[in-house]
Amino acid sequence: MPSIRILLAGAGACLTLVAGAVMAPQQPARAELPDRSAGTVTSGPFATVMFTRTEMTAADGCVANDGSIARLDTVVAPFLASVGMAGTGTLVTGRTATTVDTCMHANSSLTASWAQATMLSQAYGWHSVSHTATYPANLKGLSPAQAQAETCGSATTIDAHGLPGGHGLIAYPGGQQLPLALQTTYAATCFAWGRRHNISGTTSAIKARTVPYWQLTASADGGACNEPTATCYTIASSTNRHYVLPDSLIATVATLGAGEWFTLQSFVLVTGANPAYVQSPYRWDCTSPDPRLHWSNDNERYCDADWQAVVTATAAVPEITVTDPLTVGIAFGRPATHPVTTKMNGG
Repeated sequence: MPSIRILLAGAGACLTLVAGAVMAPQQPARAELPDRSAGTVTSGPFATVMFTRTEMTAADGCVANDGSIARLDTVVAPFLASVGMAGTGTLVTGRTATTVDTCMHANSSLTASWAQATMLSQAYGWHSVSHTATYPANLKGLSPAQAQAETCGSATTIDAHGLPGGHGLIAYPGGQQLPLALQTTYAATCFAWGRRHNISGTTSAIKARTVPYWQLTASADGGACNEPTATCYTIASSTNRHYVLPDSLIATVATLGAGEWFTLQSFVLVTGANPAYVQSPYRWDCTSPDPRLHWSNDNERYCDADWQAVVTATAAVPEITVTDPLTVGIAFGRPATHPVTTKMNGG
């Protein structure tokens, strides 16, 4: 049966590159997908489908509310599996509980527990990467011990929970300037990559040989709608920007070439229109068939239909291998050509 090749790098004391098809149980690949099972992929193009903080669903005052939400475990992960893909989720390891979701983002989002992250890994082939240990407010003010704990210590915690891919990437908290010293001195010794936000979301293989090993991530963000004649065009949002149109992301996917890696980041995927919240300030409207009329007053809410359009377009490109950041690092020679190999491979 046709499938998309997913390359895995295992977690734990010995991190090795393993090639194979990852499919969730009883989730058949769509018949029209190209066959990607032959040969060994080493140069790309690659893509990663990433979910910041592995947010499972929305909340209203920290109470789960699945109204008009594409839940990560019951909707998003099965959809990705149906097109032969596995996701990568970031984890704030010091805030992740054993079995209970963590409430954050104005008490309006619930992030995964270790049990849920394990389920996504075991049932759907997902990987987990670091979002730091505690999501510190001042990345540049950390002591050496704190810097080590927030970076390499976070990866070690992911390893300890048996989740694959933990040394692939560290996603620093947004809203701060990039912590160059932290990345160079600490994170680069135990992660293949440090995340940077960029509208292109495309990282070239040469970055694997460029200190301090930044990669570029594009976000599927909400915002005011893109139709100037509509009232939603002037809706105030958390970033005061306009909704990212799926066509712009699809155009990037269409031009992706060898030696390139596209990372698509999402938060909470939504459908229809928001429910009647009591406390949550977030609103959206995905009801129009025209994406130009889609909007959200929160950059962390994006229409599931538009996200699916980008994923489907990615699935239609035979050359693209969808995988996790650590596998891309190894394929691009990072960390294999850097001392980080010792840290990651148990040497």
